[in-house]
Amino acid sequence: MKSYAKTLNLHRFIFVLSINLFMLSTVNAQAPLDPQLIPFQSGFSNAVAVRNANDGSNRMFVVEQGGRIRIIKNGSTLATPFLNIDPLTNGGGEQGLLGLAFHPDYATNGFFFVNYTNNSGDTVIARYTVSAADPDVADPNSRLNIISIDQDFSNHNGGDLHFSPADGYLYIGMGDGGSGSDPCNRGQTKSPGSLDNTGPCAADSNFTGNEDSRALLGSMIRIDVNNPGANVSNACGEGLNYGIPADNPFSGVSTDCGEIWAWGLRNPFRFGFDRDTGDLFIGDVGQNTREEVDFQPATSTGGENYGWVCREGFIQTPGQGCTAAGAVDPIIDYPTGGSPFTCSVIGGVPYRGPETTWQGTYIYGDFCSGLLYWSEQVGGVWSGFATLADAGSSIRGFGEDEAGNLFYVTSNSVVQISDANFDDDIIFINGFED
Repeated sequence: MKSYAKTLNLHRFIFVLSINLFMLSTVNAQAPLDPQLIPFQSGFSNAVAVRNANDGSNRMFVVEQGGRIRIIKNGSTLATPFLNIDPLTNGGGEQGLLGLAFHPDYATNGFFFVNYTNNSGDTVIARYTVSAADPDVADPNSRLNIISIDQDFSNHNGGDLHFSPADGYLYIGMGDGGSGSDPCNRGQTKSPGSLDNTGPCAADSNFTGNEDSRALLGSMIRIDVNNPGANVSNACGEGLNYGIPADNPFSGVSTDCGEIWAWGLRNPFRFGFDRDTGDLFIGDVGQNTREEVDFQPATSTGGENYGWVCREGFIQTPGQGCTAAGAVDPIIDYPTGGSPFTCSVIGGVPYRGPETTWQGTYIYGDFCSGLLYWSEQVGGVWSGFATLADAGSSIRGFGEDEAGNLFYVTSNSVVQISDANFDDDIIFINGFED
């Protein structure tokens, strides 16, 4: 039995889920996929993400919201967690251990980063190191806090984090601080001097970091974890264990937070990079009207305002009379509600695995409907919103293995998305080689 082996052996039988491809809306392009959903591994508890370490080991790491990171190795889930920070986090509702990113040089330095809400409900980005004795177990005493961000309420924490393949910096998606309709106006605030600090928007008395950090809410932040202390004169976090890239759009601007790369976001729960181009795709969860996917090309110099709370998708947010000057429209929006009921976009990534006809197709999903969606770029325009398959369960995140094969996670399982007409990208099912 081999881990992640690829084969063209057509004589072995594999069980796959047969999916009927149908469309929710009319688009000009033809569906590039004949999809099958292949059960990969199950038995997890409130899984929210799946990652690879890009270290040649072909292991997959599954993030559980309660505070554990589990390893899938050689077709089995290891009994001992890679990391367990359960005592540090409150893993209920929208809180808990929410994100994982391996350093681009993980194979040599052993660094990885986690995004979680602590027991006071505030966001913490921390770095850990793999243990010297066992590559399947992290050193729990290696913890280094990178940045903490004060949260207003218990929801809209964002939670995803990724290193950009284009520039090597760490990107962190921050929600607007929660409640409904962004009562503290965090989405349209990038200056500590403009912070609403009244009533429920006042700083948390339990927060020990920089209260200016609330200006980072509703933003995509971009930091340099390799050069701590660099360019931090206008940092809104602690500014000790990270640096601010000099080319961040607000770096050195005394009135604004230098960490901010883009703003005007409601809850970018899941985002991802095109591993080939470095383009950024942000799934921003809507409120009552629209779900949206925002796009930032790798050539961007940052500073995009995606419009929340004034805009939701392509429209003015109902009940909001504000204007976000120069707001950037999403590349995709679709209605919240309806039948099947949609409620929370789960951002994915463009496919970059071995199947040639799928290349560059953006695959994403919805938490409530359990539907997988796809879109492709034709003549510089994204084709829109179309259904790929019904996952039959709430989708909570996407990930890739080292070869670019694509997976999604439900609360208790990891599932591979494959082409029914292409066998070479099928890995294994329930631990058995294809």
